[in-house]
Amino acid sequence: MSEDQEVRTTLEGGIRVVSVSGEFDLDTIDVLAQALTRVPEGSTGTVLDLAGVVFADSAFLHLLLQARRYHGTVGAPLVLARPSATVSRLLDVTDTAGAFTVAPSVPAATAGIRATETGGNVIR
Repeated sequence: MSEDQEVRTTLEGGIRVVSVSGEFDLDTIDVLAQALTRVPEGSTGTVLDLAGVVFADSAFLHLLLQARRYHGTVGAPLVLARPSATVSRLLDVTDTAGAFTVAPSVPAATAGIRATETGGNVIR
């Protein structure tokens, strides 16, 4: 892979924001897997900012589906924010886009998670 992976995690008002960039495949997915397969105590949900992803393969998709399932099990929403053209194409081609809650921005995604906490609807 020619482009390094970057995974940054911040906490914004109890919502974890995981921003990722670079190329992700079977050999490089571990760093992202560590960030998505747990929800830290005190976190009410996870926003995954995908704007910087330039390559993603089936291992990346598998991890997203696994993270969605895990977050559902622990009752913490997972919202995909700003999916890059690469990620959008991967979700469309595999007909999995409908399996995820997607927001056009990180603020919209965090607002959607907050709305679910108060009984509102998540932005799609």
